[in-house]
Amino acid sequence: MTLKIGDRVRFLNDIGGGIVTAFIDQKMVEVETDDGFEIQVLATELLIEASAGYGFDGGDRGIQSKAPKPLANEVPVVLKTEDYKYKEFKGKVLVAIVPDNDKLLHVSDLKIFLINDSNYSFYYIISQFDKGINEFIKSGVLEPDTKEEIKKYNQSTLAKVKQFIIQGLFFKEGLYEQQKSFKLTVDISDISFYKTGYYAENDYFKEKAIVFPQEKPDLKLEVEKLSENELFKVSKAKEETSARVPKPKIQVSPEIEEIDLHIEAIIDNSAGMPNGEILNIQMARFETSLETAIKSGVKKIVFIHGVGNGRLKHELMAKLDRKYSGLKYQDASFKEYGYGATMVTLK
Repeated sequence: MTLKIGDRVRFLNDIGGGIVTAFIDQKMVEVETDDGFEIQVLATELLIEASAGYGFDGGDRGIQSKAPKPLANEVPVVLKTEDYKYKEFKGKVLVAIVPDNDKLLHVSDLKIFLINDSNYSFYYIISQFDKGINEFIKSGVLEPDTKEEIKKYNQSTLAKVKQFIIQGLFFKEGLYEQQKSFKLTVDISDISFYKTGYYAENDYFKEKAIVFPQEKPDLKLEVEKLSENELFKVSKAKEETSARVPKPKIQVSPEIEEIDLHIEAIIDNSAGMPNGEILNIQMARFETSLETAIKSGVKKIVFIHGVGNGRLKHELMAKLDRKYSGLKYQDASFKEYGYGATMVTLK
């Protein structure tokens, strides 16, 4: 059924009817009733009695009370009956982190997206979690098979966030399969957003992104694909490697972490890049690495900046004094790093 402005309609769930005067959106229309009132009604609750420009008795009446409201992008409302039929729920909700500029990943802002990869609508509430407290970010309704940008962060700000919490409910118009309340916790505390290895090709964006929950290979299926001979080779190689190589000790909280701030250690090619831009990239790497180390429980971190003209070291110390005044720093060991490194004590 297609509605047009000027159609005379009857209310399915009430007495009376009127004339369609405007489209509010793809579901709601405005009707002027016979007694002169304007009301908004779901299109699904209307029945056309006469096509646009004609009255109920077939005579040419038009819209007698007033002309319909014009819309700049006016289109007929096409009611899709199949949208109201029962559909079994299929799909999932995901969170993605997408860089604004994947060519300058070390200084790029990062956008947080919510993806509704399902055939139901999703009512959501998303918050960020840090220091035992949730902070509200956004709420809304995400239509089926759509995505929405939730918020944009710079890397320093995002490094302070430990988790994103997504809660919500799935539903659809008409008949639907009731779902349990949804909750997804996305832990980003161990991610270095300036490292390209964390970003991958995906089905939702043209650019590489970090998508949660991250898909894990089905190891059982992979093993089933191997022949008996291949399984024997893998098992034998594993035994030989275990016998030959001692198991490394797992270091949960490393004593010292080293970060090289030389520009060639951060980006592949800096030829022709202005000194100011190079310094910005180095400082972004410094601050992101420091925030990550603080969250990871590292006790000390050494920043290798070189001697040069001293500008990078000066900016580094100024940032520590201004933003991280609670941390102690000093020149790193001359024997190990020469004169071009600064050690920051985190604990």
